Amino acid sequence: MINPECVPEIVPDELLARFATQSNQYRQGDGSVKQDLFMPHPRRKLSVTRHIEATADEIWQVGRNVAEALGRRLHGRADVRVAVCAIEDLHVVASPILPNNPNHADIVGWPASKEDKKALAQKLAASATRLIPPPDDL
Repeated sequence: MINPECVPEIVPDELLARFATQSNQYRQGDGSVKQDLFMPHPRRKLSVTRHIEATADEIWQVGRNVAEALGRRLHGRADVRVAVCAIEDLHVVASPILPNNPNHADIVGWPASKEDKKALAQKLAASATRLIPPPDDL
């Protein structure tokens, strides 16, 4: 994980993980993710985890922690590049959550209108990977 004392600048080719904790956030048949996974409701920022300096096990542990905090099951994650998130006023900012997730970041700059949020969330979902299921040992 990132050293919280020295958080690196976010760069366009960086990968971000968005964790799916509800079955309505992806399509069961092909694993493609839906806009719901990228909707920033009710807040106007969307929580993601940076892959930089993190092992696969560390990324999945963050996902387990997220699901547990929400009282839900971890269905998997979708990855998206920072560059994809730079649409309209959206951008990614580092937002470490200490001590458990120094790799935490937020996608910010969302419009106020729900319809406008949906349109941006659709674009992010279309550019994200298919759902990556958690390892069997979770």
